Amino acid sequence: MEYLKAAISLLSLIKETNNVLLSNIDKLAKSPNYMYFKTSDNNTKEVQMVSFSNEFVNIALEDTPQSQAFVMTDIATMDVKGKKLTYILYKGYHCEIEKGMVFYQVINKETFAPIESLQFSNIEENIFYQVITPEKEESSCNAMETDKEIKGGKSIVFFIGHMDEERLIYDIQRLIFDTANNVKKHNKLQFEFIINISRFGGTPSQHLIEQVKSIEEFTQNSIYQEYPNAKFKFEFEKEEN
Repeated sequence: MEYLKAAISLLSLIKETNNVLLSNIDKLAKSPNYMYFKTSDNNTKEVQMVSFSNEFVNIALEDTPQSQAFVMTDIATMDVKGKKLTYILYKGYHCEIEKGMVFYQVINKETFAPIESLQFSNIEENIFYQVITPEKEESSCNAMETDKEIKGGKSIVFFIGHMDEERLIYDIQRLIFDTANNVKKHNKLQFEFIINISRFGGTPSQHLIEQVKSIEEFTQNSIYQEYPNAKFKFEFEKEEN
């Protein structure tokens, strides 16, 4: 469960950082580059970046050994249909997630006033934290579109399995995180994802069943709020007689 909890925690830090900067125009005018750390004691630490570089980030991480996550900021422009848009860029990383999350907030170039809401961009490799993963090799996972008709969307089933239950539990959470983020930009489409779980070489233990149930509850209570166009269903592969 820690993987998905970490994802929600990182999302919260990105939103919190956006609120801090939008409420303090003088801060943005002074510098576009900051790091906001979330530490193990649940405090937030702000660092103004002398240079927007990986080298500076790594030094700041060494100076903040208790950090669990951080968001770094910048101001940039992009061309959309021939029109220049100015935006605040947010790149966030968590010590328990293998992928970083990138968001942007479009702003008025002159006043720094926000235009619309915070937007998701993409996920990318987490190159800053040494994320500890289960030692076993990754679970087997294959995807297939189902025949079920979803109005304005698709129904996809993932067949995921492993002999090691702890590795399987970890990979189920990672699959939810990657999948939900992959469809987040397609917010006009609805997706139903069926996660078909197989305990290779035996039947699922009560521990695995309970963990999957907890993941399902957390997904419904927390993940759906952030990813309203992605719904997940969980089932265990039926044994052949």
